[in-house]
Amino acid sequence: MKKLQHTLIGAAIALTSFQAAALPFAGVDARSLAMGGTGVAAGSVANASTFNPALLAASREDEDFNLSLAFGVSARDEFDMIDAVDDLQGPLLTNFTSAIDAFTAAPATGAGSTAEQVQIAGNALTAGITNLDNKPIDLGANVGFNLTIPGETLGMSIFVNARGLASGAVNIDTADTTAISNVISDAASLTPVTDPFASGMASTLDLTGAAVTEGGLALGTKMFGIAIGVTPKVVAIDTISSSQLLDAADTTVPSDTAESFSDANFDVGVAIDFGLFKIGGVGKNMIEQEYILQNGQKIIIEPQMRAGIAFDYGWVTLTMDQDLTVNKGVITTGVAAVDELKESQYTAVGLEFDLALVQIRAGMRSDNTGNTDDVLTAGIGIHALASVDFAVAGNDNGVEAVLQVGLRW
Repeated sequence: MKKLQHTLIGAAIALTSFQAAALPFAGVDARSLAMGGTGVAAGSVANASTFNPALLAASREDEDFNLSLAFGVSARDEFDMIDAVDDLQGPLLTNFTSAIDAFTAAPATGAGSTAEQVQIAGNALTAGITNLDNKPIDLGANVGFNLTIPGETLGMSIFVNARGLASGAVNIDTADTTAISNVISDAASLTPVTDPFASGMASTLDLTGAAVTEGGLALGTKMFGIAIGVTPKVVAIDTISSSQLLDAADTTVPSDTAESFSDANFDVGVAIDFGLFKIGGVGKNMIEQEYILQNGQKIIIEPQMRAGIAFDYGWVTLTMDQDLTVNKGVITTGVAAVDELKESQYTAVGLEFDLALVQIRAGMRSDNTGNTDDVLTAGIGIHALASVDFAVAGNDNGVEAVLQVGLRW
């Protein structure tokens, strides 16, 4: 297992191991994930508290109670950064050091000479460093719990959602590439050279891990045929951060970088049922919050707006959700080129076949910013008195999976 992968996973799990919370657009939910990430109009009592509280007053007639616990994991390495860092810490640096040692032992120029080997290894290392610039890596782990009793007069849901996030970005210092260039030039003129990285690189791997916990009481009611909802909640954030020399970055994240923040926030939602069709809208985290960490990175909680439409024929459901805002990454680095690659604005579509005790689901999510490739989703549910739902989503650069168990009637 690679150093960087260890570091990121360690940060995410270290936080989620003592927290119980979450934060993408909504809490972890297997049905929603399997249906492309939709849920604003087609959500169920299992996810209404975090997708759209208005659905607590607009649920299906057969949904009277829900108690569920969900677990999920996700990883995104859109630019193969884990492999790239591993290559730099391994063969690229090793080859450069070996070429310098060989030149020092037998200085020579020309084709196949030790000076040429320094040039080849140095150029490869420079390319490896440049390849890491302004590219993010994100991993996550999720857990969610809710106890829900829907109702048109007053629907209620007590919930706790948690998401452990680990985000890494490389901060390239031009002193490193300049040092390589100088070594190549010196070797070409038979000037003695030394390893410029014997004491470490100037470039760093900046890592932030955050556990974002939100818990509260979602309320929904129906007035004049329109369901409305509100979710007052407390959002707590626990973070650890580090900035390590790129060539020596390991699994250690100093405990003295731990920081904690908490604030009140709220969500609002609306849903209208037209029989076979249902529409919905939701605004989440309506109070923007920003927290600056010791390593200069930021945790940003900002308002998110989404609309949805669903066609529900009983045994088949078709749905589509659309982000109305461009959403930033929760962890920002302050480097515009990196943070822009974390932005998203999704269009999601989903399908469910309800075959009594078994539900088969599929969907797709597309990012209108172009930062991520389309994500395909699928899942299955088995519902009697007890329920088990499983979903998986992914593309060539990332994967997410959720397992959810509960009681529902």
